[in-house]
Amino acid sequence: MPAPVVEDTISIPGPLRSFLRMAGISQKISNADVMPLLARNVYSHGYENGNQETEFLKLLDRYLDQATELQILAGAHNTISVKGCDDAGTLVQILGYRLRQGCGTSNFSLETANADRAFLTIDSGFPLEQLEEALQKNEPFTLVYAPTRVPIILKERDWISLSTTKQRGFGGGNLVDVLLYNPQIARLYWALSKQDQTTQVALERSPGLHRLLPYAATLDFYGSQINIQSGRVSVPGGRAAESGWHELVGASPGSPGEFVMHLMERDKGWLSAYFDVLSRLDGEQQARLTQSPRLKNLYEAFREPESDPDASKGAFRKAADLLVLDTRLEWDAQGQPLVPGGLDVWKQIFQQKYDEKDARDWGKAAHAWKRPDQLLEGLTAMSRVVTDEGPLQIYLMMSEIDARRGPGNYMSPETVTLLAKKYSEYSNWYLVFSDYPTLTDASIASFLHTAETIDKISNQNLRANVMGSFQANIGLWEILARQGEIPTDALNESWAKTITPFATATSSIKLFDAARNSLDALLVAAGSSTSDPQEQIVELLAGPHQSSADGDWVQQQIANRMRAVLDDQRLVSLDTLFALNDGLGKMAKGSARDSSLLGLAGELREFELPRPIFTENEKITWAPGIYRSHHAELQVQTDLTKTIKTGSSAQLEAARGQLAPFLRDTLVGLNYAYYEPPGAQMLHNNPLFVRSHDFTGISVVGVDDPWRAPMLLGVGTPAGGGAYLMGSLADLPYALATAEQEFIAPENVQALIWEELVPQLLVNATLPRWWRVTPDELHAVDLYQRAGEELLTASVKDDALRNKVIGILSDRMSPQRMEETEEAMRNADAMTAMLPRLMPSDTFYLAAEFRQRYPDEAASWGPEGKQLDELCKKDPADTTRERISRDFGVPHPTLAQTDALQLLHIKQLPFFAGYSSRLFGESWESSNLYWARLADEMNYQPVMLNRLVPMLTLHMTTKIFATDLDDWPAMLRAMHEAGADLRDGKITLRPTAEQHNALLEETTKNANAQ
Repeated sequence: MPAPVVEDTISIPGPLRSFLRMAGISQKISNADVMPLLARNVYSHGYENGNQETEFLKLLDRYLDQATELQILAGAHNTISVKGCDDAGTLVQILGYRLRQGCGTSNFSLETANADRAFLTIDSGFPLEQLEEALQKNEPFTLVYAPTRVPIILKERDWISLSTTKQRGFGGGNLVDVLLYNPQIARLYWALSKQDQTTQVALERSPGLHRLLPYAATLDFYGSQINIQSGRVSVPGGRAAESGWHELVGASPGSPGEFVMHLMERDKGWLSAYFDVLSRLDGEQQARLTQSPRLKNLYEAFREPESDPDASKGAFRKAADLLVLDTRLEWDAQGQPLVPGGLDVWKQIFQQKYDEKDARDWGKAAHAWKRPDQLLEGLTAMSRVVTDEGPLQIYLMMSEIDARRGPGNYMSPETVTLLAKKYSEYSNWYLVFSDYPTLTDASIASFLHTAETIDKISNQNLRANVMGSFQANIGLWEILARQGEIPTDALNESWAKTITPFATATSSIKLFDAARNSLDALLVAAGSSTSDPQEQIVELLAGPHQSSADGDWVQQQIANRMRAVLDDQRLVSLDTLFALNDGLGKMAKGSARDSSLLGLAGELREFELPRPIFTENEKITWAPGIYRSHHAELQVQTDLTKTIKTGSSAQLEAARGQLAPFLRDTLVGLNYAYYEPPGAQMLHNNPLFVRSHDFTGISVVGVDDPWRAPMLLGVGTPAGGGAYLMGSLADLPYALATAEQEFIAPENVQALIWEELVPQLLVNATLPRWWRVTPDELHAVDLYQRAGEELLTASVKDDALRNKVIGILSDRMSPQRMEETEEAMRNADAMTAMLPRLMPSDTFYLAAEFRQRYPDEAASWGPEGKQLDELCKKDPADTTRERISRDFGVPHPTLAQTDALQLLHIKQLPFFAGYSSRLFGESWESSNLYWARLADEMNYQPVMLNRLVPMLTLHMTTKIFATDLDDWPAMLRAMHEAGADLRDGKITLRPTAEQHNALLEETTKNANAQ
C-alpha cells in the first residue's frame, strides 16, 4: 500500500462554529469535511442563472471579511481584549454597532450603525450580549478568537493555479477565496473529495487538475467509484474485464490518466454513468455483466444518442433505473438473465403501445429476439427512458415475483402477460404478489378481475366506496398475513374469500354485505370470532397472542394507540354498524320497530365538518379549485332516526346502504391506525383525514390512475378542510409518514435530507413487527455486529486476516471508505476510532460473510465470534443470516419491488431525483440492526422492539444534522446519539410512577369535563 498522503492545511479566520453556520454546514462534521462541504455548498447554492451570486454567497463573503478583521484585532495571541468603554470603539465598529451615550451605566445599550454587519454579528453567534453587559459595567471584555486550521485535499497552490479570475473577498487569493468565486473549481474539489487519497494523488499527476476541470460535473456525479491502485484503474469485473474496458473507453486501465480522461469525455458522460453503475455492484454481478461481448453490447444499448442531453446536466445524477436493473438482475441455472414467462412473452410486452419513441423503436426490433441477452439489451436501453410504467418497470416487478417464488413455481406465460397488460393501472398492488409469493396465478387473476369489475361501476360515489372498502380489507389481510396470524397454507383461500365478495358489489347495500362478509372471512382465517368484531380486529392487528407480561403490555399499548386514532377520527365502530344493519334488515322484513337502534343511529352523527372560512360565493371567487369532501358531507346529512321510527320496508332496506360509506371509513381507518407513524399529529388532530381520502381522483382534474400509491394534497389550504390523501391504499405507510413527518421538530435547523429521508426511516420502524423474534435471534443480531468489530480489531495484527476482511468489505464500501478502513486496520488506536464510523450493516455483513467463506476460522478471532458460533450451533434455525434478514431487514419497494423485509447488503446508494429518491433511504439498512443490538445489550425482551424501535427512530430523526443529500454519516451520528440517550435513561419505554399518575389524573379530568 502506498505511503499515507501528508495533508496540507489552511487557516479559516474565527471560530469554526460561526463559519460552519454561515456556510450552511452541519456543526457535527469532522474538520476534514469542512472544505469539501464548503465547495459543495458554493457550487450548489452560491450561484444562480449562470454566474449570478446568491444572497448565501454574499453573506458568507461578508462574514469572512468581518471575521478577518476580528482576527486581526485579536492579534498574535488570538484574543480580543477590550479594557472598557474607552477601548471598545474599534470592536464595536467592526461588529456594525456604535456606542450610545451612557456607556458604563446599567441603561446603556449598543446601537446599530451598519445593518449588514450587525446581521452577520448576530447570525454568526458572536457573544454580543456579554460585550454589552461588560460595557454597562465598564469592565474588561475578553474573547478567545482563534483561527481554525482544517485539512485540504492535495496542495493549496494546485487549486489556486486553476483560477484565472481576479480573486476577491478575504485573504487575497487563498483556497477559500478560489472556491468562493469559481464554482467549477469548487465542484471539482467536491468531486475529488469523494475519492480515496491514492486516486486523488494519481489524478492530480495525470491527467492533472487543469484537464479535469471541464469535466467537474461528470466527475462529481460519476467519479466516486474510480479507484486507482498500483498504477492501474480498478475496473468493474477486475483484470478479466480490462480488455473489454480498454476497447470501450479507448485507453488502457494501465494508463490511468488517459483512461479517466477518455471515460469522462466519451458520449457526454454516459460512459462514466455506465462505469459508475457497474462499479457499485458486487463482484459476482460485475463478473456476469462484464463478460464479452455483453459489456460492449449493453453499453451500446444504454448510451444516449448524440442529440440527447449531457449526463451531467441538471441537479441530479442519471441512470437510476440502470442501477436498479443491474443490482437486482436475476440469472437462471445456465447463467442467462431470468426471463419471466419466456422470451416470446417479452416480445409481446415490448410491442405494446408506449408513448416513448425509444420503447417503440425497441418494440419493432423485439420480434427478432432469440436470446435472453437481447432482452437484457432492450431493458438496458429502457433504463434511459423517464417513466414508471415501461417494459423495464414491468420486468423488474415480474422478475422479483418469480425470484421469490423460485424455480418450479414461476408464473405462467399467461399470468405474466396479464400482469403486463394491466401494469399501468394496478402496478402498485403487484407488490402484494412479491411479498407473498405463495399466492397462486389464480389468486393474481382473481384480484385483477375484481379490480376491473370495480372500475366499471358508473356511479362515482359507489365506486369510491367499493374501492376504499376493497383495498382496506386487502390491507388488513396483508397485516394479518405478515404477522403470521393467517397460516401460510391458508393464504390463498383467505385471499379469495377476502376479495371475491366485492365482485358483486353493484349497490350500496351489496357493498355493505360484501365488506362485512370479507371482514368475517378475515377474522375466521386468523382464528378469531366474528362476534364483537371491533375488538376482535383491533386485537388481531395489535399482534399475535402474547403469553409474557411484556408481550401483553406491548400489545395493549399498540391496541390503545389504534383505538385513539379511531376515536380521534370519529369513526363509527364495526359493532354499531353491524348492529344497525342487522336491525334495519329485520325491520325491513317485518319485525317490530327497535327503539334501541335510535341510540346507535345517533353515533353516525358524532362528528362535524369544520366551519368553512368562505361562503359559497367567496369560495368560487377565491378558492375555486379547493377540494371539498362530498363523501364527508353526505355522512353529515345522514340521519336514520325518521327511517327507524316510521320508514317503510323499502326505506329501511335502503337505509342499510347508507351505512356503507361509514363502514368504508372504519375499515380504511383501521389501516391508517395500524401504520400510525411515531410522533403522529394529523391522525389525532384532523378528524376528517380518513374520511377525506379521495379514492377516485375527483379532487384533481385529469387523474386517471386511482389505483396508484396515494399522494398528499391540500397542505396549507384550510379552505378545503386541510390535507388529505388521494389515490389508493397501496404504499399507505409511506404516504402517512410523508404527511406526519412535517410535524416532527428537528433539533437542528439545517436538516437538509429531512423530507427525502425521514418518511423511509419511519416506514422502516412502523411496517415491521417483531412478535416472532426469539431471545436467541436477538442476541445473534448483537453478536454478529460485535463479531464483525472483533474481526476488524484482530486484523490489525494479522495480515492474512486483514486481506480476507478487505476482500469481504470491498463489495460494500466505496473506494474512499475502503481506504479509510484499510488504513485503520494498521493501527489499534486508529481502528478503535474507526469502529463507531462503520455502519452496523457493515459489521453484520462482515461477520456473516466471514462465517460463510471461512467457516473453520469464524470462532477463532475472539470471544464474540466464539459466542456467536456456539449460539448458531445451539439454535441454527433462529440465528441464520436469512432469518435475521427477514426479521431485521427493511422494505425495498423501489429497489426490490417488495415490502417484504430483507437485508440486501449493497453499497449505500447515492441520491437520485424523482421516484428514485427513495433509493437512498432504502439502502440504509443499519437502524433496525442497531436498535436490536441496544435491546439485547440492555436486556429487553424481543417483543419490546415493537415499542422501542418506533421511539428510537423518532428520536433519531430529530437529531439528523446533514449538509449533503447523500449525507449518510449524519444518519449514523443521529442513530448513535439516539442510542446514547437510551443508555443514559433519557428515553424510557414504560412511564415512571409519577408520569403514570399524572397521565391518570389528566385522563380522569378529561372524562369528567366531557
